Amino acid sequence: MKLEIEYDHSLPGNLTILRTKTHHSFVDKISHLFENPYPSNIIIAYNGSSFSPIELNQIYYVFTESKAVYVKSEYGKQKIKERLYEIESRLPNHFVRISRFEIVNLQWVQRFEYTFGGRIILHLKNKEKLYTTRSYTKKIKNILFGK
Repeated sequence: MKLEIEYDHSLPGNLTILRTKTHHSFVDKISHLFENPYPSNIIIAYNGSSFSPIELNQIYYVFTESKAVYVKSEYGKQKIKERLYEIESRLPNHFVRISRFEIVNLQWVQRFEYTFGGRIILHLKNKEKLYTTRSYTKKIKNILFGK
């Protein structure tokens, strides 16, 4: 994706226009940045009536299970209240969706392994394995190899 920035001094001071041919996840991230100019580097996890902050760099992956969203980190599996697409829009670029149900932090991936079925196995530093779906394999390859 190519980015060009043009300044139009005839626009009102509180208006920024972003034009794109099709919707892309980067548009969501830019929009979120405008809505929340000071993005947080934490996610709040809930456990009954208590909650705890988890720093993004401690999160291995975010996933859905039984219609709930969880983060997996060095503290284990913890529930969050945001939906997967909501959390995806505010995560940094090293968090990548690998299926409809999982977003992985690439900083925790130790190695990648291709399968015969056209999928990729992500071996995490905590010894867990995650699997891309075929529909997300191309996206992962583009991110890794810049194609």
